[in-house]
Amino acid sequence: MSRYAVVLAAGRGERLWPLTSTRPKPLLPLPGGGTLLTRLLGQLGGIVDGVVVVVAKGWAGEAVKKLLDQRGFTVSYAVQEEPRGTGDAARVGLRALPRSVDEVLLVNGDLLVSRGLLEAVASAEAPALAAVPSERPWEYGVVEANQQGCLQGLREKPVDAKPGSLVNTGVYLVPRQRFEELLEDLKPSPRGELEVTDAIAALAAETCFRVVEGRWLWMDVGRPWELIDAYKAVFMEKMEGRSEPLVEGEVEPGAVLRGPVYVAPDAVVRGHTVVEGPAWIEGEAGPLARLRPWSFLLEGSRAGAHTEVKASILMEGAKAPHLNYVGDSVLGEQVNLGAGTVTANLRFDHATVKMTLKGRRVDTGRKKLGAFLGGYAQTGVNVSLLPGVRIGAYSWVYPGLVVARDVPDCSFARPGPEGVEVQSLRDRIDCPGHLLDER
Repeated sequence: MSRYAVVLAAGRGERLWPLTSTRPKPLLPLPGGGTLLTRLLGQLGGIVDGVVVVVAKGWAGEAVKKLLDQRGFTVSYAVQEEPRGTGDAARVGLRALPRSVDEVLLVNGDLLVSRGLLEAVASAEAPALAAVPSERPWEYGVVEANQQGCLQGLREKPVDAKPGSLVNTGVYLVPRQRFEELLEDLKPSPRGELEVTDAIAALAAETCFRVVEGRWLWMDVGRPWELIDAYKAVFMEKMEGRSEPLVEGEVEPGAVLRGPVYVAPDAVVRGHTVVEGPAWIEGEAGPLARLRPWSFLLEGSRAGAHTEVKASILMEGAKAPHLNYVGDSVLGEQVNLGAGTVTANLRFDHATVKMTLKGRRVDTGRKKLGAFLGGYAQTGVNVSLLPGVRIGAYSWVYPGLVVARDVPDCSFARPGPEGVEVQSLRDRIDCPGHLLDER
């Protein structure tokens, strides 16, 4: 029997804006040099006979192809011409399979999962799906199974779901021929998309669709703050319970490392810097910096003199070079903070922080949450970014500004007669064409 994986990697990741302005969601970096997608593809080795990756048409799909080819992955590609939903993406992927394929392991390409989850589903009798208990099931699709372990129903984000309920992981094992027929018959859902879960429900009405339960690592990295959680999970996995520093790079005299701290081969911890683990350093810290628990500095990044970082990610080449505070935040690649720029991460009333995602105000459920800056964004000196604010890729923030609202991609936030005024940078910088097209 021949089994292939179809990996759905065509999603735009709109809720993760601005982190997905300069790279598609599956290519978001992880500690250690991988991405969500490359990690997943590596885990599929030995489980399936081949892989088809479904990518979007345009810049995002080309970026996925380029990176996977550079890293030597042997996969086939299928292009989803229009963003018509997960059902359409799955249909495109199954059409690209060799005719000899009997079973398909269908996986969302932006998940952070353990190999054990993939193995458990792949070893089940098709059709099957993986389900895990969640403390916030109302944010996902809830799985209902009968006493025989067969799927009874999928409820999308039910408000009455109880903590600990099983949720759908987006990992399925399906018979190729029948599932392809069901995908071809899909009709648009009320939101106008073709939903893969409608095909799952149709197949479950015909036969026992097995629910494989477990407490594996599973994270749907769909919102900006969830990327920080994903980094924590990868750190725990890579450090394997270690409680002491692991130093492969340079630590200068006077620097202090406490607890589980990883210093990568090309990383430097300058003198009189204090690092409180858990922390992951691939870049440069200090001198005279403080890295508090869950700080992540990726390759080429820098937390410089008198800078404090806490529970935050500095992506490749991002710089908080002097007199900065970065708390519960993410700085995209090549971001540069002016001296004195700080991210506020706590409201006066200690209420949970709210953010605007795809035009809707969303309660993050977190009392501490900072800012999220897209790649190549820059701030002037003494800028204050209030909790939950997002700064678009390639955007600038004028010195001394207090920013309480999101700033779009390729924009200049500056003082105006009624507060912060936002102007386009279209004529001033070389902003990527896909960002200008989406404005």
